[in-house]
Amino acid sequence: MQTALLALRASHRTEPMRCWFVYFLLAVVAGNLSLAAPPPSPPTFAAEKPITVRSQSGQFVVSGLPMGSPLRSWSTSTVQYVRLDPNLTAVSLDRIRQAIQSELAWPEQWRGMITVNTRPLQGEDARVTITALRYADGWGYRIAFPEIVDKDRFLHATVKTILLEFANRRAHVREAEIPPWLVEGLAAVLSTSMPVLALEPAAEINQRERIPDPLASVREALRRRGPLSLDDLSLPEMEWEQLTGENVLHFRACAHLFVHELLRLRDGRACLRQMLERLPENLNWQTTFLESFQPHFSRLLDIDQWYALHAAGVRGRDRSSVFPVNVTLQQLDEILGTPVEVRIDAQELPMRLEMTLPRLVSEWDYSRQHAVLVEKIRRLASLEGRASGDLVSLINDYRTALIQYVGSNRLRLPATEKERTRLRPRGTVADLLSRLAILDARRAPPAAAAITK
Repeated sequence: MQTALLALRASHRTEPMRCWFVYFLLAVVAGNLSLAAPPPSPPTFAAEKPITVRSQSGQFVVSGLPMGSPLRSWSTSTVQYVRLDPNLTAVSLDRIRQAIQSELAWPEQWRGMITVNTRPLQGEDARVTITALRYADGWGYRIAFPEIVDKDRFLHATVKTILLEFANRRAHVREAEIPPWLVEGLAAVLSTSMPVLALEPAAEINQRERIPDPLASVREALRRRGPLSLDDLSLPEMEWEQLTGENVLHFRACAHLFVHELLRLRDGRACLRQMLERLPENLNWQTTFLESFQPHFSRLLDIDQWYALHAAGVRGRDRSSVFPVNVTLQQLDEILGTPVEVRIDAQELPMRLEMTLPRLVSEWDYSRQHAVLVEKIRRLASLEGRASGDLVSLINDYRTALIQYVGSNRLRLPATEKERTRLRPRGTVADLLSRLAILDARRAPPAAAAITK
Protein backbone atom coordinates (compact mmCIF):
# COMPACT_ATOMS: atom_id res chain seq x y z
CA MET A 1 0.00 0.00 0.00
CA GLN A 2 2.82 2.47 0.92
CA THR A 3 4.77 1.67 -2.29
CA ALA A 4 1.69 2.40 -4.37
CA LEU A 5 1.18 5.74 -2.65
CA LEU A 6 4.78 6.81 -3.28
CA ALA A 7 4.47 5.97 -6.97
CA LEU A 8 1.28 8.00 -7.18
CA ARG A 9 2.86 11.02 -5.56
CA ALA A 10 5.71 10.94 -8.10
CA SER A 11 3.30 10.98 -11.03
CA HIS A 12 0.79 13.30 -9.42
CA ARG A 13 1.93 16.32 -11.40
CA THR A 14 1.72 14.61 -14.80
CA GLU A 15 -1.58 12.74 -14.44
CA PRO A 16 -3.62 14.47 -11.70
CA MET A 17 -7.09 13.11 -12.60
CA ARG A 18 -5.96 9.52 -12.88
CA CYS A 19 -4.12 9.73 -9.54
CA TRP A 20 -7.14 11.10 -7.71
CA PHE A 21 -9.22 8.19 -9.03
CA VAL A 22 -6.65 5.64 -7.86
CA TYR A 23 -6.44 7.40 -4.48
CA PHE A 24 -10.18 6.96 -4.14
CA LEU A 25 -10.05 3.23 -4.97
CA LEU A 26 -7.24 2.61 -2.48
CA ALA A 27 -9.16 4.43 0.27
CA VAL A 28 -12.25 2.30 -0.38
CA VAL A 29 -10.21 -0.93 -0.33
CA ALA A 30 -8.39 0.09 2.88
CA GLY A 31 -11.70 0.97 4.56
CA ASN A 32 -13.25 -2.34 3.57
CA LEU A 33 -10.27 -4.26 4.92
CA SER A 34 -10.58 -2.61 8.32
CA LEU A 35 -14.38 -2.80 8.61
CA ALA A 36 -15.00 -6.24 7.13
CA ALA A 37 -12.55 -8.32 9.14
CA PRO A 38 -13.60 -11.97 8.98
CA PRO A 39 -15.31 -13.42 12.13
CA PRO A 40 -13.56 -16.08 14.20
CA SER A 41 -13.70 -19.33 12.33
CA PRO A 42 -15.38 -22.42 13.85
CA PRO A 43 -13.24 -25.33 15.02
CA THR A 44 -11.16 -26.64 12.15
CA PHE A 45 -9.58 -30.04 11.92
CA ALA A 46 -6.48 -31.04 10.08
CA ALA A 47 -7.07 -32.88 6.86
CA GLU A 48 -6.17 -36.51 7.46
CA LYS A 49 -6.72 -39.82 5.82
CA PRO A 50 -9.39 -42.11 7.31
CA ILE A 51 -8.13 -44.55 9.93
CA THR A 52 -9.59 -47.67 11.55
CA VAL A 53 -9.17 -48.31 15.28
CA ARG A 54 -10.11 -51.37 17.31
CA SER A 55 -11.11 -50.87 20.95
CA GLN A 56 -9.20 -52.49 23.78
CA SER A 57 -11.98 -55.03 24.39
CA GLY A 58 -11.94 -55.96 20.70
CA GLN A 59 -15.71 -55.60 20.33
CA PHE A 60 -15.70 -52.20 18.59
CA VAL A 61 -14.06 -51.29 15.28
CA VAL A 62 -14.22 -47.55 14.56
CA SER A 63 -13.47 -45.97 11.18
CA GLY A 64 -13.29 -42.26 10.40
CA LEU A 65 -11.11 -39.18 10.12
CA PRO A 66 -8.77 -38.47 13.05
CA MET A 67 -9.20 -35.19 14.83
CA GLY A 68 -6.66 -32.37 14.47
CA SER A 69 -6.22 -29.58 17.03
CA PRO A 70 -9.69 -28.30 17.93
CA LEU A 71 -10.44 -24.97 19.58
CA ARG A 72 -10.35 -25.04 23.36
CA SER A 73 -14.12 -24.62 23.71
CA TRP A 74 -14.66 -28.00 22.08
CA SER A 75 -12.68 -29.82 24.76
CA THR A 76 -14.99 -29.02 27.69
CA SER A 77 -17.54 -31.47 29.03
CA THR A 78 -20.33 -28.86 28.76
CA VAL A 79 -20.32 -28.83 24.95
CA GLN A 80 -23.26 -30.82 23.61
CA TYR A 81 -21.79 -31.47 20.16
CA VAL A 82 -18.57 -33.40 19.72
CA ARG A 83 -16.53 -34.63 16.78
CA LEU A 84 -16.04 -38.37 16.74
CA ASP A 85 -12.33 -39.00 16.58
CA PRO A 86 -11.82 -42.77 16.06
CA ASN A 87 -9.30 -43.15 18.90
CA LEU A 88 -11.39 -41.33 21.50
CA THR A 89 -14.60 -42.93 20.25
CA ALA A 90 -13.18 -46.43 20.69
CA VAL A 91 -12.27 -45.64 24.30
CA SER A 92 -15.72 -44.16 25.02
CA LEU A 93 -17.52 -47.18 23.54
CA ASP A 94 -15.59 -49.50 25.82
CA ARG A 95 -16.30 -47.31 28.84
CA ILE A 96 -20.04 -47.30 28.13
CA ARG A 97 -20.03 -51.06 27.67
CA GLN A 98 -18.22 -51.54 31.01
CA ALA A 99 -20.66 -49.21 32.77
CA ILE A 100 -23.66 -51.19 31.47
CA GLN A 101 -22.04 -54.45 32.55
CA SER A 102 -21.52 -52.98 36.01
CA GLU A 103 -25.12 -51.77 36.28
CA LEU A 104 -26.70 -55.04 35.08
CA ALA A 105 -23.98 -57.45 36.30
CA TRP A 106 -23.72 -59.47 33.11
CA PRO A 107 -20.69 -61.45 31.85
CA GLU A 108 -17.83 -59.48 30.33
CA GLN A 109 -17.45 -61.80 27.35
CA TRP A 110 -19.06 -60.31 24.24
CA ARG A 111 -20.21 -62.19 21.14
CA GLY A 112 -21.30 -59.74 18.45
CA MET A 113 -18.85 -57.38 16.74
CA ILE A 114 -19.96 -53.72 16.53
CA THR A 115 -18.59 -51.66 13.62
CA VAL A 116 -18.80 -47.88 13.86
CA ASN A 117 -18.41 -45.58 10.85
CA THR A 118 -18.47 -41.79 10.77
CA ARG A 119 -19.41 -39.69 7.75
CA PRO A 120 -18.92 -35.98 7.02
CA LEU A 121 -21.84 -33.87 8.22
CA GLN A 122 -23.72 -32.53 5.20
CA GLY A 123 -26.25 -29.80 5.86
CA GLU A 124 -28.70 -30.85 8.56
CA ASP A 125 -28.33 -34.56 7.94
CA ALA A 126 -27.52 -35.72 11.50
CA ARG A 127 -29.12 -39.16 11.24
CA VAL A 128 -27.75 -42.05 13.28
CA THR A 129 -28.50 -45.50 11.87
CA ILE A 130 -28.15 -48.88 13.58
CA THR A 131 -28.16 -52.07 11.52
CA ALA A 132 -28.29 -55.61 12.92
CA LEU A 133 -26.83 -58.31 10.65
CA ARG A 134 -27.72 -61.99 11.08
CA TYR A 135 -24.87 -64.41 10.29
CA ALA A 136 -24.70 -68.18 10.45
CA ASP A 137 -22.82 -68.09 13.76
CA GLY A 138 -24.45 -65.06 15.39
CA TRP A 139 -25.13 -61.36 15.00
CA GLY A 140 -23.12 -58.33 13.97
CA TYR A 141 -23.98 -54.64 14.24
CA ARG A 142 -23.17 -51.42 12.40
CA ILE A 143 -23.63 -47.86 13.64
CA ALA A 144 -23.32 -44.91 11.26
CA PHE A 145 -22.71 -41.55 12.94
CA PRO A 146 -22.21 -38.08 11.47
CA GLU A 147 -18.72 -36.81 12.33
CA ILE A 148 -20.24 -34.14 14.58
CA VAL A 149 -23.01 -35.50 16.80
CA ASP A 150 -24.94 -34.56 19.91
CA LYS A 151 -23.60 -36.42 22.95
CA ASP A 152 -27.08 -37.61 23.99
CA ARG A 153 -27.65 -39.15 20.55
CA PHE A 154 -24.23 -40.77 20.69
CA LEU A 155 -24.96 -42.27 24.12
CA HIS A 156 -28.48 -43.38 23.12
CA ALA A 157 -27.30 -45.19 19.98
CA THR A 158 -24.39 -46.84 21.80
CA VAL A 159 -26.54 -48.06 24.71
CA LYS A 160 -29.19 -49.40 22.35
CA THR A 161 -26.66 -51.33 20.27
CA ILE A 162 -24.93 -52.82 23.31
CA LEU A 163 -28.30 -53.92 24.74
CA LEU A 164 -29.21 -55.42 21.36
CA GLU A 165 -25.95 -57.36 21.27
CA PHE A 166 -26.66 -58.83 24.71
CA ALA A 167 -30.37 -59.56 24.05
CA ASN A 168 -29.71 -61.26 20.70
CA ARG A 169 -27.12 -63.73 22.01
CA ARG A 170 -29.80 -66.39 22.25
CA ALA A 171 -32.04 -65.06 19.47
CA HIS A 172 -32.58 -67.51 16.63
CA VAL A 173 -36.02 -66.81 15.16
CA ARG A 174 -36.57 -63.09 15.74
CA GLU A 175 -34.47 -60.10 16.69
CA ALA A 176 -35.02 -58.57 20.13
CA GLU A 177 -36.90 -55.26 20.25
CA ILE A 178 -35.53 -53.02 22.98
CA PRO A 179 -38.26 -50.71 24.37
CA PRO A 180 -37.35 -47.00 24.09
CA TRP A 181 -37.90 -46.42 27.84
CA LEU A 182 -35.15 -48.91 28.64
CA VAL A 183 -32.64 -47.32 26.25
CA GLU A 184 -33.42 -43.74 27.32
CA GLY A 185 -33.67 -44.63 31.00
CA LEU A 186 -30.45 -46.61 31.16
CA ALA A 187 -28.59 -43.96 29.14
CA ALA A 188 -29.77 -41.33 31.65
CA VAL A 189 -28.69 -43.52 34.59
CA LEU A 190 -25.24 -43.91 33.02
CA SER A 191 -24.95 -40.18 32.42
CA THR A 192 -25.21 -39.63 36.19
CA SER A 193 -22.47 -42.16 36.97
CA MET A 194 -20.08 -41.23 34.14
CA PRO A 195 -20.77 -37.56 33.31
CA VAL A 196 -17.56 -37.15 31.29
CA LEU A 197 -16.92 -39.27 28.20
CA ALA A 198 -13.54 -39.84 26.61
CA LEU A 199 -14.88 -37.93 23.60
CA GLU A 200 -13.60 -34.71 25.19
CA PRO A 201 -9.80 -34.81 24.81
CA ALA A 202 -9.25 -32.48 27.78
CA ALA A 203 -11.19 -34.75 30.16
CA GLU A 204 -9.73 -37.47 32.31
CA ILE A 205 -10.54 -40.74 30.57
CA ASN A 206 -10.77 -42.72 33.80
CA GLN A 207 -13.00 -40.20 35.55
CA ARG A 208 -16.02 -41.84 37.17
CA GLU A 209 -17.80 -39.54 39.58
CA ARG A 210 -21.38 -39.99 40.65
CA ILE A 211 -23.62 -36.95 40.80
CA PRO A 212 -24.81 -36.36 44.41
CA ASP A 213 -28.49 -36.23 43.41
CA PRO A 214 -28.96 -38.47 40.35
CA LEU A 215 -32.65 -37.54 40.09
CA ALA A 216 -32.22 -33.75 40.24
CA SER A 217 -33.07 -33.27 36.56
CA VAL A 218 -35.99 -35.71 36.84
CA ARG A 219 -37.40 -33.80 39.81
CA GLU A 220 -37.19 -30.54 37.89
CA ALA A 221 -38.88 -32.05 34.83
CA LEU A 222 -41.75 -33.55 36.83
CA ARG A 223 -42.43 -30.20 38.48
CA ARG A 224 -42.93 -28.60 35.09
CA ARG A 225 -45.11 -31.43 33.79
CA GLY A 226 -46.77 -34.38 35.45
CA PRO A 227 -45.21 -37.85 35.08
CA LEU A 228 -46.06 -39.95 32.06
CA SER A 229 -48.18 -43.03 32.67
CA LEU A 230 -46.92 -46.53 31.96
CA ASP A 231 -48.94 -46.49 28.72
CA ASP A 232 -47.13 -43.31 27.66
CA LEU A 233 -43.76 -44.90 28.45
CA SER A 234 -44.77 -47.94 26.37
CA LEU A 235 -44.52 -46.06 23.08
CA PRO A 236 -43.23 -48.23 20.23
CA GLU A 237 -39.93 -47.10 18.77
CA MET A 238 -41.53 -45.71 15.61
CA GLU A 239 -43.69 -43.32 17.65
CA TRP A 240 -40.85 -42.44 20.02
CA GLU A 241 -38.67 -41.35 17.09
CA GLN A 242 -41.34 -38.81 16.13
CA LEU A 243 -41.12 -37.00 19.47
CA THR A 244 -39.35 -33.66 19.39
CA GLY A 245 -38.16 -30.89 21.68
CA GLU A 246 -39.62 -30.84 25.20
CA ASN A 247 -41.50 -34.09 24.62
CA VAL A 248 -38.23 -35.98 24.14
CA LEU A 249 -36.74 -34.46 27.30
CA HIS A 250 -39.86 -35.27 29.33
CA PHE A 251 -39.96 -38.86 28.07
CA ARG A 252 -36.26 -39.19 28.95
CA ALA A 253 -36.83 -37.88 32.49
CA CYS A 254 -39.71 -40.29 33.16
CA ALA A 255 -37.78 -43.23 31.68
CA HIS A 256 -34.80 -42.27 33.87
CA LEU A 257 -36.99 -42.47 36.99
CA PHE A 258 -38.55 -45.79 35.90
CA VAL A 259 -35.21 -47.52 35.25
CA HIS A 260 -33.61 -45.95 38.34
CA GLU A 261 -36.31 -47.40 40.59
CA LEU A 262 -36.26 -50.81 38.86
CA LEU A 263 -32.53 -51.06 39.54
CA ARG A 264 -33.18 -50.21 43.20
CA LEU A 265 -35.44 -53.23 43.70
CA ARG A 266 -33.88 -55.93 45.79
CA ASP A 267 -33.02 -58.09 42.77
CA GLY A 268 -33.85 -55.48 40.15
CA ARG A 269 -30.58 -55.87 38.24
CA ALA A 270 -31.06 -59.61 37.90
CA CYS A 271 -34.70 -59.16 36.79
CA LEU A 272 -33.75 -56.54 34.19
CA ARG A 273 -30.93 -58.74 32.91
CA GLN A 274 -33.32 -61.69 32.62
CA MET A 275 -35.80 -59.50 30.74
CA LEU A 276 -33.12 -58.59 28.18
CA GLU A 277 -32.15 -62.23 27.72
CA ARG A 278 -35.77 -63.26 27.12
CA LEU A 279 -36.94 -60.40 24.90
CA PRO A 280 -36.65 -62.47 21.68
CA GLU A 281 -39.06 -65.07 23.14
CA ASN A 282 -42.18 -62.85 23.02
CA LEU A 283 -43.77 -60.44 20.59
CA ASN A 284 -44.03 -57.64 23.17
CA TRP A 285 -41.81 -56.52 26.01
CA GLN A 286 -44.71 -56.32 28.50
CA THR A 287 -45.07 -60.12 28.61
CA THR A 288 -41.34 -60.59 29.08
CA PHE A 289 -41.26 -57.88 31.75
CA LEU A 290 -43.97 -59.55 33.85
CA GLU A 291 -42.28 -62.94 33.52
CA SER A 292 -38.93 -61.51 34.59
CA PHE A 293 -40.21 -59.29 37.41
CA GLN A 294 -42.73 -61.85 38.69
CA PRO A 295 -41.49 -61.59 42.31
CA HIS A 296 -42.52 -57.92 42.31
CA PHE A 297 -45.40 -57.48 39.86
CA SER A 298 -48.17 -59.79 38.68
CA ARG A 299 -50.10 -57.32 36.50
CA LEU A 300 -49.36 -54.23 34.43
CA LEU A 301 -51.63 -52.32 36.82
CA ASP A 302 -49.25 -53.18 39.67
CA ILE A 303 -46.34 -51.70 37.71
CA ASP A 304 -48.33 -48.54 36.98
CA GLN A 305 -49.26 -48.06 40.64
CA TRP A 306 -45.71 -48.72 41.82
CA TYR A 307 -44.26 -46.26 39.30
CA ALA A 308 -46.89 -43.61 40.14
CA LEU A 309 -46.00 -43.89 43.83
CA HIS A 310 -42.31 -43.25 43.16
CA ALA A 311 -43.08 -40.43 40.72
CA ALA A 312 -45.24 -38.72 43.34
CA GLY A 313 -42.44 -38.97 45.89
CA VAL A 314 -39.86 -37.47 43.54
CA ARG A 315 -42.15 -34.76 42.25
CA GLY A 316 -43.25 -33.66 45.71
CA ARG A 317 -39.77 -32.85 46.91
CA ASP A 318 -39.66 -29.05 47.10
CA ARG A 319 -36.60 -27.23 48.46
CA SER A 320 -38.74 -24.45 49.93
CA SER A 321 -40.62 -26.90 52.16
CA VAL A 322 -37.82 -29.28 53.15
CA PHE A 323 -37.76 -30.20 56.84
CA PRO A 324 -34.55 -29.67 58.83
CA VAL A 325 -32.74 -32.80 60.01
CA ASN A 326 -34.17 -32.85 63.54
CA VAL A 327 -37.75 -32.43 62.31
CA THR A 328 -37.22 -35.12 59.67
CA LEU A 329 -35.98 -37.56 62.31
CA GLN A 330 -38.93 -36.75 64.55
CA GLN A 331 -41.37 -37.37 61.69
CA LEU A 332 -39.62 -40.63 60.84
CA ASP A 333 -39.87 -41.83 64.46
CA GLU A 334 -43.60 -41.11 64.47
CA ILE A 335 -44.15 -43.05 61.25
CA LEU A 336 -42.17 -46.11 62.33
CA GLY A 337 -43.84 -46.30 65.74
CA THR A 338 -47.38 -47.61 66.19
CA PRO A 339 -49.51 -46.30 69.07
CA VAL A 340 -51.50 -49.03 70.87
CA GLU A 341 -53.72 -49.04 73.95
CA VAL A 342 -52.97 -51.56 76.70
CA ARG A 343 -55.07 -52.41 79.77
CA ILE A 344 -53.24 -53.89 82.75
CA ASP A 345 -56.51 -54.32 84.61
CA ALA A 346 -60.02 -54.49 83.22
CA GLN A 347 -61.14 -51.85 85.72
CA GLU A 348 -58.45 -49.34 84.77
CA LEU A 349 -58.27 -46.94 81.88
CA PRO A 350 -56.11 -48.10 78.92
CA MET A 351 -52.52 -46.85 78.67
CA ARG A 352 -51.21 -45.53 75.38
CA LEU A 353 -47.90 -47.15 74.41
CA GLU A 354 -45.66 -47.00 71.33
CA MET A 355 -45.02 -50.34 69.60
CA THR A 356 -41.85 -50.61 67.56
CA LEU A 357 -41.96 -51.81 63.98
CA PRO A 358 -39.92 -55.01 64.63
CA ARG A 359 -42.27 -55.96 67.45
CA LEU A 360 -45.33 -55.29 65.29
CA VAL A 361 -44.23 -57.61 62.46
CA SER A 362 -43.13 -60.27 64.97
CA GLU A 363 -46.25 -60.39 67.15
CA TRP A 364 -49.22 -59.39 65.02
CA ASP A 365 -51.02 -61.60 62.51
CA TYR A 366 -50.25 -60.51 58.99
CA SER A 367 -53.90 -59.79 58.19
CA ARG A 368 -53.72 -57.22 60.99
CA GLN A 369 -50.30 -55.92 59.97
CA HIS A 370 -51.12 -55.27 56.36
CA ALA A 371 -53.25 -52.12 56.67
CA VAL A 372 -50.77 -50.57 59.12
CA LEU A 373 -47.76 -51.30 56.90
CA VAL A 374 -49.47 -49.96 53.77
CA GLU A 375 -50.21 -46.73 55.60
CA LYS A 376 -46.58 -46.48 56.77
CA ILE A 377 -45.36 -46.97 53.20
CA ARG A 378 -47.62 -44.13 52.06
CA ARG A 379 -46.45 -41.82 54.84
CA LEU A 380 -42.78 -42.64 54.20
CA ALA A 381 -43.22 -41.70 50.54
CA SER A 382 -44.76 -38.40 51.61
CA LEU A 383 -41.97 -37.71 54.11
CA GLU A 384 -39.30 -38.51 51.52
CA GLY A 385 -40.60 -35.63 49.42
CA ARG A 386 -39.90 -33.15 52.24
CA ALA A 387 -37.02 -34.80 54.07
CA SER A 388 -33.61 -33.27 54.65
CA GLY A 389 -31.26 -34.36 51.85
CA ASP A 390 -29.01 -36.34 54.23
CA LEU A 391 -31.94 -38.53 55.32
CA VAL A 392 -33.67 -39.17 51.99
CA SER A 393 -31.69 -42.36 51.40
CA LEU A 394 -32.51 -43.73 54.87
CA ILE A 395 -36.24 -43.06 54.46
CA ASN A 396 -36.24 -44.60 51.01
CA ASP A 397 -34.50 -47.72 52.36
CA TYR A 398 -37.16 -48.11 55.08
CA ARG A 399 -39.89 -47.78 52.48
CA THR A 400 -38.19 -50.24 50.12
CA ALA A 401 -37.80 -52.80 52.92
CA LEU A 402 -41.51 -52.60 53.75
CA ILE A 403 -42.58 -52.75 50.09
CA GLN A 404 -40.51 -55.87 49.49
CA TYR A 405 -42.02 -57.50 52.59
CA VAL A 406 -45.62 -56.57 51.75
CA GLY A 407 -45.26 -56.92 47.96
CA SER A 408 -45.27 -54.09 45.43
CA ASN A 409 -48.51 -55.48 43.93
CA ARG A 410 -50.32 -55.52 47.27
CA LEU A 411 -50.19 -51.88 48.28
CA ARG A 412 -53.96 -51.47 48.43
CA LEU A 413 -56.39 -52.39 51.17
CA PRO A 414 -58.56 -55.46 50.49
CA ALA A 415 -62.18 -54.74 49.65
CA THR A 416 -63.67 -57.58 51.70
CA GLU A 417 -62.96 -59.41 54.95
CA LYS A 418 -62.42 -62.60 52.98
CA GLU A 419 -59.63 -60.97 50.94
CA ARG A 420 -58.05 -59.62 54.12
CA THR A 421 -57.82 -63.05 55.73
CA ARG A 422 -56.14 -64.46 52.61
CA LEU A 423 -53.35 -61.90 52.60
CA ARG A 424 -49.80 -63.23 52.77
CA PRO A 425 -46.53 -61.28 52.79
CA ARG A 426 -44.11 -61.50 49.87
CA GLY A 427 -41.03 -61.52 52.11
CA THR A 428 -40.15 -63.25 55.35
CA VAL A 429 -40.31 -61.78 58.84
CA ALA A 430 -36.71 -62.83 59.53
CA ASP A 431 -35.42 -60.99 56.47
CA LEU A 432 -37.40 -57.85 57.30
CA LEU A 433 -36.18 -57.87 60.91
CA SER A 434 -32.59 -58.16 59.72
CA ARG A 435 -32.96 -55.18 57.40
CA LEU A 436 -34.78 -53.11 60.03
CA ALA A 437 -31.96 -53.74 62.50
CA ILE A 438 -29.44 -52.29 60.03
CA LEU A 439 -31.65 -49.29 59.30
CA ASP A 440 -32.38 -48.65 62.99
CA ALA A 441 -28.63 -48.58 63.64
CA ARG A 442 -28.30 -45.86 61.01
CA ARG A 443 -31.14 -43.96 62.71
CA ALA A 444 -29.69 -44.34 66.24
CA PRO A 445 -28.63 -41.11 68.06
CA PRO A 446 -24.83 -41.34 67.35
CA ALA A 447 -25.46 -41.90 63.62
CA ALA A 448 -28.14 -39.22 63.52
CA ALA A 449 -25.82 -36.79 65.30
CA ALA A 450 -23.19 -37.37 62.61
CA ILE A 451 -25.76 -36.45 59.96
CA THR A 452 -26.66 -33.17 61.63
CA LYS A 453 -23.02 -31.99 61.74
